[in-house]
Amino acid sequence: MENDLRRSPRIMFSIPVSVRGADEKGKPFETTGRTITVNRHGARIQVPASLKPGQTIRVINQANDEEAEFRVVGPISPPLDRVGDWGIECLHADKNIWDIDFPYSSEDSDTHVLLACQHCQSLSLQSLSLVEVEVLETAGLLTKPCVHCGVSTPWGYSKRAFQVETRTYQAAVMEATGQFLTLAEERRRSLRKPAQLPIRVRDYYGEVEIAKTENVSQEGLCFSSSRKYLVGQGIVVICPFDAASERPEVRARIVRMETGSDRDHYIYGVKYVRAPH
Repeated sequence: MENDLRRSPRIMFSIPVSVRGADEKGKPFETTGRTITVNRHGARIQVPASLKPGQTIRVINQANDEEAEFRVVGPISPPLDRVGDWGIECLHADKNIWDIDFPYSSEDSDTHVLLACQHCQSLSLQSLSLVEVEVLETAGLLTKPCVHCGVSTPWGYSKRAFQVETRTYQAAVMEATGQFLTLAEERRRSLRKPAQLPIRVRDYYGEVEIAKTENVSQEGLCFSSSRKYLVGQGIVVICPFDAASERPEVRARIVRMETGSDRDHYIYGVKYVRAPH
């Protein structure tokens, strides 16, 4: 499944979706959920339904009403309160319902950032150098070619994506889990920037690894790793990490952990620890 879902770079990106299919008895069902990660060929979705590997389902992107048929590859995490995570693959290679332009190869760059053209607002998962990332963080914009505009245009972090999530995500979560997000949780989600950046993580026992973020914000980040960290554990991070630079380490704490795309892969939520004034 990992090879199926990672033929193009994937990005952590929450989109409300509707899922239609038939249960084991052939009875039609329709439910509402969300994506957790997406790529050109598929997604990891969270829905309150028991799906079956190999099953064909129809997925509708509630943000743009685009839809396509997907094959259920299999479960990614055990269901919790009737809600499970599933890996799905689009049955039509040329169909992209996410409204995001994905690069075809993930091997050329360790750094991918979801950006929006400031002229036409199209979304693209861009491969950036660390210098471009630094310019983006300080100046807020980069000049990059836009295939839709036909010229080079200013690109910046997407606002449209976060507006979509803020407007409809709570309804999707309510449908899937019966729980409302707090205002603080909605605001936190709205400030996340989907970005795959190299990050150096060091724990207080001296163990060091180079990993990759899933998203970043002013308050913290998410990163993926095959290492096992504990919720509440203190770490120090450098993000983005460049061996040639001398960026200072930042103290942080693991505040959340979930299973990634396989059993030996984890996604960690990290919150920066602010120094006392």
